[in-house]
Amino acid sequence: MAKNLKFFFDRDGTPRARGPHSENLLMTFLEVDVQGSEYICHDLMEDITAIEDQSTDQREFSGNAHNVVITADGIRIESVETDPLETYDTGLKHFREVLEDWEAFILNDDDDLDEMDDLTPA
Repeated sequence: MAKNLKFFFDRDGTPRARGPHSENLLMTFLEVDVQGSEYICHDLMEDITAIEDQSTDQREFSGNAHNVVITADGIRIESVETDPLETYDTGLKHFREVLEDWEAFILNDDDDLDEMDDLTPA
Protein backbone atom coordinates (compact mmCIF):
# COMPACT_ATOMS: atom_id res chain seq x y z
CA MET A 1 0.00 0.00 0.00
CA ALA A 2 1.12 3.52 -0.70
CA LYS A 3 2.70 5.08 2.37
CA ASN A 4 0.60 6.75 5.05
CA LEU A 5 -2.77 6.22 3.38
CA LYS A 6 -5.81 4.88 5.18
CA PHE A 7 -8.90 3.60 3.40
CA PHE A 8 -12.11 2.80 5.26
CA PHE A 9 -15.88 2.76 4.91
CA ASP A 10 -17.94 5.28 6.85
CA ARG A 11 -21.17 4.37 8.65
CA ASP A 12 -23.13 4.74 5.41
CA GLY A 13 -20.80 2.34 3.58
CA THR A 14 -19.16 5.10 1.54
CA PRO A 15 -15.46 4.53 0.78
CA ARG A 16 -13.22 7.14 2.42
CA ALA A 17 -9.53 7.98 2.09
CA ARG A 18 -7.16 9.75 4.46
CA GLY A 19 -3.51 10.59 4.04
CA PRO A 20 -0.90 13.27 4.60
CA HIS A 21 -2.08 16.88 4.29
CA SER A 22 -0.04 17.23 1.09
CA GLU A 23 -2.27 14.57 -0.52
CA ASN A 24 -5.68 15.93 0.55
CA LEU A 25 -6.71 16.69 -3.02
CA LEU A 26 -5.80 13.14 -4.10
CA MET A 27 -7.86 11.71 -1.21
CA THR A 28 -10.82 13.90 -2.15
CA PHE A 29 -10.47 12.81 -5.78
CA LEU A 30 -10.72 9.15 -4.73
CA GLU A 31 -13.77 9.79 -2.56
CA VAL A 32 -15.70 12.13 -4.87
CA ASP A 33 -14.73 11.07 -8.38
CA VAL A 34 -13.54 7.46 -8.27
CA GLN A 35 -15.84 6.46 -5.39
CA GLY A 36 -16.52 2.72 -5.40
CA SER A 37 -16.02 2.28 -9.13
CA GLU A 38 -13.53 -0.36 -10.18
CA TYR A 39 -14.25 0.74 -13.76
CA ILE A 40 -12.90 4.24 -13.20
CA CYS A 41 -9.80 2.77 -11.52
CA HIS A 42 -9.31 0.45 -14.47
CA ASP A 43 -9.80 3.22 -17.04
CA LEU A 44 -7.30 5.50 -15.29
CA MET A 45 -4.74 2.69 -15.08
CA GLU A 46 -5.23 2.05 -18.82
CA ASP A 47 -4.60 5.74 -19.42
CA ILE A 48 -1.34 5.52 -17.45
CA THR A 49 -0.30 2.46 -19.47
CA ALA A 50 -1.03 4.28 -22.75
CA ILE A 51 1.25 7.11 -21.64
CA GLU A 52 3.98 4.74 -20.44
CA ASP A 53 4.00 2.71 -23.67
CA GLN A 54 3.90 5.97 -25.66
CA SER A 55 0.63 5.14 -27.43
CA THR A 56 -0.40 8.72 -26.68
CA ASP A 57 1.13 11.87 -25.23
CA GLN A 58 -1.72 12.86 -22.95
CA ARG A 59 -4.95 11.56 -21.47
CA GLU A 60 -7.61 13.46 -19.56
CA PHE A 61 -10.35 12.49 -17.13
CA SER A 62 -13.16 14.74 -15.94
CA GLY A 63 -15.01 13.67 -12.83
CA ASN A 64 -17.58 15.11 -10.47
CA ALA A 65 -15.25 17.65 -8.90
CA HIS A 66 -11.82 17.21 -10.50
CA ASN A 67 -10.07 17.15 -13.83
CA VAL A 68 -7.05 14.90 -14.28
CA VAL A 69 -4.33 15.32 -16.89
CA ILE A 70 -1.93 12.42 -17.42
CA THR A 71 1.34 12.95 -19.30
CA ALA A 72 4.78 11.35 -19.30
CA ASP A 73 5.79 14.01 -16.77
CA GLY A 74 3.14 12.81 -14.30
CA ILE A 75 -0.38 13.41 -13.10
CA ARG A 76 -2.08 16.72 -12.38
CA ILE A 77 -5.37 16.76 -10.51
CA GLU A 78 -7.27 20.05 -10.55
CA SER A 79 -10.26 20.82 -8.39
CA VAL A 80 -13.01 22.42 -10.44
CA GLU A 81 -14.95 23.56 -7.39
CA THR A 82 -12.41 25.76 -5.62
CA ASP A 83 -11.41 29.34 -6.16
CA PRO A 84 -8.49 29.75 -6.40
CA LEU A 85 -7.84 26.55 -8.32
CA GLU A 86 -6.27 23.78 -6.23
CA THR A 87 -3.87 21.38 -7.93
CA TYR A 88 -2.02 18.21 -6.97
CA ASP A 89 0.91 16.82 -8.94
CA THR A 90 2.50 13.40 -8.63
CA GLY A 91 4.35 10.80 -10.66
CA LEU A 92 2.78 8.04 -12.72
CA LYS A 93 4.12 5.33 -10.43
CA HIS A 94 2.67 6.83 -7.24
CA PHE A 95 -0.71 7.48 -8.84
CA ARG A 96 -0.87 3.91 -10.19
CA GLU A 97 0.01 2.51 -6.74
CA VAL A 98 -2.71 4.57 -5.07
CA LEU A 99 -5.28 3.51 -7.68
CA GLU A 100 -4.30 -0.15 -7.32
CA ASP A 101 -4.61 0.09 -3.54
CA TRP A 102 -7.99 1.87 -3.81
CA GLU A 103 -9.28 -0.72 -6.28
CA ALA A 104 -8.16 -3.60 -4.04
CA PHE A 105 -9.86 -1.88 -1.10
CA ILE A 106 -13.22 -1.37 -2.82
CA LEU A 107 -13.20 -4.83 -4.41
CA ASN A 108 -12.34 -6.48 -1.10
CA ASP A 109 -15.45 -4.95 0.48
CA ASP A 110 -17.62 -6.31 -2.34
CA ASP A 111 -16.23 -9.79 -1.66
CA ASP A 112 -17.03 -9.42 2.04
CA LEU A 113 -20.61 -8.39 1.20
CA ASP A 114 -21.00 -11.40 -1.12
CA GLU A 115 -19.83 -13.70 1.68
CA MET A 116 -22.34 -12.08 4.06
CA ASP A 117 -25.13 -12.67 1.51
CA ASP A 118 -24.20 -16.36 1.45
CA LEU A 119 -24.79 -16.50 5.21
CA THR A 120 -28.27 -14.96 5.02
CA PRO A 121 -31.03 -17.59 5.50
CA ALA A 122 -33.24 -18.13 2.45
